Amino acid sequence: MKKIILLMSLVSIFLLGLAISYAEVKRDTNNNGYKQMLNTFENINSEFKFYNIKGNTYLNRNLNENEMKSICMDIITNLGLEESQIEWIKNKNSSESQVYAHIQESDRNISIIAVNKSNNESYIMVDILENKVYKDIVDIYTVLEETLSNFSNKVDIYTCIAGEYKKRLQLYKYDDILDKILYNMNAKEIDRVEDENFVSVTAFSKEIKTDYLEYLGNKVNLNIGIRYSENEEKTMIYVATPIIRLDY
Repeated sequence: MKKIILLMSLVSIFLLGLAISYAEVKRDTNNNGYKQMLNTFENINSEFKFYNIKGNTYLNRNLNENEMKSICMDIITNLGLEESQIEWIKNKNSSESQVYAHIQESDRNISIIAVNKSNNESYIMVDILENKVYKDIVDIYTVLEETLSNFSNKVDIYTCIAGEYKKRLQLYKYDDILDKILYNMNAKEIDRVEDENFVSVTAFSKEIKTDYLEYLGNKVNLNIGIRYSENEEKTMIYVATPIIRLDY
């Protein structure tokens, strides 16, 4: 247990060292690398568990409550959902105002937060968790990216697909899976953190045409995590771009 806690601490420190760099690239939603990521995920023969998309954007202006609610509704509508499905939560204190839209379904959980932090500083944050199907992830990414880009040119989107193997894998299998992902994603490994039951690899993939991060002078846009759970007796795998933003 101490080793696991220590490892998670090291991973947290490692991730904190990543400097976010917004990539000024022309987005091609038909060839952004997501389809290749889906194909790669299918090739590793794990059982799909869920995917998670986190999007956020910064606006250098104030948003009032009506504007925040309107932005939330634009996102909800473009995702093909109805206002009747939304639970609205409002929060107001001395330093910031906020509108929170939440949709909870049996196989999907969506949260949208619009917050006005201070003068000329507002944020939109979207979190989508889906555990039934994953092939719509390309369309969801496209809708979310295009919608957030209507409000700002500073858009960051983090995407993760998670699967599981219902057994403990031998360490050589970890390497086989990692090699297959890196090869299929045309990716170069940048760094690796590992111990007996856990490995996390960061890499740069030429297939992924969306944003990247910078880590110690290297571009990073692909993160692979493999972890064995002794309590659940199964091995989880996470394939993410640009990094995994989940507690795993």
